[in-house]
Amino acid sequence: MTTTIEQLRQFANKRPGLNFADYGDRRYYIQDYREILKDLHSFNELMGFALDRIDNLNEQLTAELETTGDRLSLVNGKLQYVTGQYFPTEYRNAACRVLVRLIWRSFMNEKHPDGTLVYKDGHQIRKAINRRLRLRNTKLFFS
Repeated sequence: MTTTIEQLRQFANKRPGLNFADYGDRRYYIQDYREILKDLHSFNELMGFALDRIDNLNEQLTAELETTGDRLSLVNGKLQYVTGQYFPTEYRNAACRVLVRLIWRSFMNEKHPDGTLVYKDGHQIRKAINRRLRLRNTKLFFS
């Protein structure tokens, strides 16, 4: 049986399945391809950050995917995705959004040894995340 983390990695790493016939022009095809590749880099950075930051990531990821009504969900132990408009350009962002929610929650619930919260508000959380991630990811997911 594969873990939820492994399933999410397999999902994000699968080929996008772009069809050149849908574009008609090489320029637009390459433009989408590059964005999709950037989305994979974003996913890998967010996954690494989540693995470093969240102790029980697999359990939290499983719970998040089972309880949220987002396009990406876990049903009977299997990852399922409901396509919006065009699968190749959106599926990796869906995987990123799940990780972003977990990362944000880990910062929001972080406490000092005396039980007080480390961050007072979302602005402080954003500043802390901005120091740890690339600018592209902070602008896309944490602004």
